[in-house]
Amino acid sequence: MTQLKKYTENEKEELKEVLIKNLPNRIKGGNHKKKSNVLEYQTIIALNKCKFINLNTKERISFLVFDIDKIEDKTAKEYFKDINGLYDFISEKIGLEPSYILETAKGFHFAYHLKNHVYTNQKKALDYLLAIKHTITKILSCDEIASHKLYGVWRNPLLHNCYYSKQINYELKDFKSLLPKKEYSNSKRKISINIKDEDLEVGNRNKSFFKYALKFAYNQNSLTVNDIFDFLENINSSKNVNLENKELLHISNSVFKRWQNGTIEIKYIKDIKSINEGIMEFEKMKNLSKEDYDAETKSRQKLSALRTVNVRDKEKNKNQLLEAKQNYIIKLQQKKELEVQNAIIELQNQNLKISVSSISRLTGIDRKTVKKYLIV
Repeated sequence: MTQLKKYTENEKEELKEVLIKNLPNRIKGGNHKKKSNVLEYQTIIALNKCKFINLNTKERISFLVFDIDKIEDKTAKEYFKDINGLYDFISEKIGLEPSYILETAKGFHFAYHLKNHVYTNQKKALDYLLAIKHTITKILSCDEIASHKLYGVWRNPLLHNCYYSKQINYELKDFKSLLPKKEYSNSKRKISINIKDEDLEVGNRNKSFFKYALKFAYNQNSLTVNDIFDFLENINSSKNVNLENKELLHISNSVFKRWQNGTIEIKYIKDIKSINEGIMEFEKMKNLSKEDYDAETKSRQKLSALRTVNVRDKEKNKNQLLEAKQNYIIKLQQKKELEVQNAIIELQNQNLKISVSSISRLTGIDRKTVKKYLIV
């Protein structure tokens, strides 16, 4: 077994420098895991004082962090004994040395530092990164809920028993050999799902995520739980919904079982517009004679034309209402402006002081509006 030396104070400072360079200027942290998402500190202070810190952000990922708590029927600490045992296990199974490994109460955290940030709005790079996380998690039997996280609270390696390898600046391509092709090939049926912001408000989020996942899974030729999880995680990150990964994983598992059993109901996929259906949601024509095909085509063209007319009429009515509303507002403004000017003339004729208050009392118009039209 490899015998690793504990890192020196100089190496500890090197790791601190890596963390500082890759974290924002201020991060949340604390000395209790559940309270480490409340208070925000300067990053250097959090690294020096907080046992738990926020690694990565919603916008960018700089560390691939994993949690391993249990192996077979033992805790990871019982199974591997110490960091040396886990290091040998990772070396054998993955072949890439983590940037650091630290001990937890039941097991270990380990992380790979990335040379370049992966920004969560870069879908292709993010999908690739997620495939890497899921693959390493599966190979090493890591905790799925924690290890699939892109960002969140993790133990501070500077304040725990830790090994720092100095292996940093990994690139995503360094992990390519670990990935089966199906993990990152784009072989899924392309669909368009309209994600509505109002569906993602507090109180609706879980139900909406379940509905969107059903729509995503419907009629897919091949599918895994990770495909569904990746789809939901992309919505969760891009829309800043902040559902916990364990909730996303629960939804993914539930939808995957329905997909396996073929029990996804048609009512959940009404607003999916596939290439064959189009905006009118016509079923694909098949097994028709030429005459029937031509007749069905003409029927669909007529329905499409009627729909186009209805859409145009609605748009026309909408524009007319908007124009009428704008005209009403203009007339109202002109009326109030005239009342203010008449009030000024009346006050002048009575040799009374002209002020916002006196005009407001005389006209009954609020002071803010009077100020808008007052010309003295």
